[in-house]
Amino acid sequence: MKNFRFFLSVFFLVVSVVIVVVIALFDYSTFLRAANEITNYMWLAGIAVIIFLVLLSAGFVSHSADYEGSLFSNGYILLATLELFVCAGGLAYYRYFSQQPGQIILRLSPETTRDFIQVGIKYQNSGSVLMDTVQAPGRLENRPPGTYSFEILDEDIVYFRKDVELEPAEKETLVIPVALNVKSLAVETDPSGADIWINGVQASQTPHTFNILTGDTVVLELKMPGYAVYTDTVSLNENVDLGIIPLQKLFTLWISSMYDYTQYHIYDAEKRLVFSASGSRKCQLPQGRYSIAYEIGEGQYQTKSISLNYNASITIP
Repeated sequence: MKNFRFFLSVFFLVVSVVIVVVIALFDYSTFLRAANEITNYMWLAGIAVIIFLVLLSAGFVSHSADYEGSLFSNGYILLATLELFVCAGGLAYYRYFSQQPGQIILRLSPETTRDFIQVGIKYQNSGSVLMDTVQAPGRLENRPPGTYSFEILDEDIVYFRKDVELEPAEKETLVIPVALNVKSLAVETDPSGADIWINGVQASQTPHTFNILTGDTVVLELKMPGYAVYTDTVSLNENVDLGIIPLQKLFTLWISSMYDYTQYHIYDAEKRLVFSASGSRKCQLPQGRYSIAYEIGEGQYQTKSISLNYNASITIP
């Protein structure tokens, strides 16, 4: 009987170690995802660890009282090994389940608006982005789990973009609002190549013309390194052409202060506060006239004016 328990203990221990090592070496991403899932059920993992340690301790204690036979022939050690084997089997099943393909159903709303539309799809997989073009309505079957980004490609359809998180063996439905009653929004900048953000989502680069649902109000932001962010709120009651928007170049203003505790505030030409700090600092501001008010005593301030047309510096006490 002891020889049989010894065989079972060694067998389950070796199989458990092989399962864990193989998954960790050849499918490390699954191993990390499984570890992340365990953190969501710490109480259950804690109970399993406690049971394992209790069985292991009981095995060592009972074996020390009985020197006959191998440690692996101890019944408690066998139970602890069986629990380890169950956990390893659970990891293997999780790997199998996490790779089960899912399904994404694409629908139009209203469904009778058009026969179909072209939809761009991006899928993040192992650090690379896989791109594809599909038609809606339609069905994407046998898709691996992950994050899918959908964006309308047809120019006469309302701008639409959404991310879908596809879980293993799950079915997700994406409803795409379609409206042919749209207005155009033309965006162009000087210089071109600025990132266009619509309602907080990066959409394209200038120059670009969007088709947006009539009556929608969008928050437009234009961002480009070295230039001030341009923000505007546009209501699409009619076709809108914003013309060429000149982006304001940012210049660096160095503020040298003799004392780190000196407080100062910078105001633009319209007396709006644009920067506030203490000690020597640098900031980036668009071209224009500014005034800097710095503290010369408790509650007392002195003001200097500066015209910023290039990178400049100013010294204050």
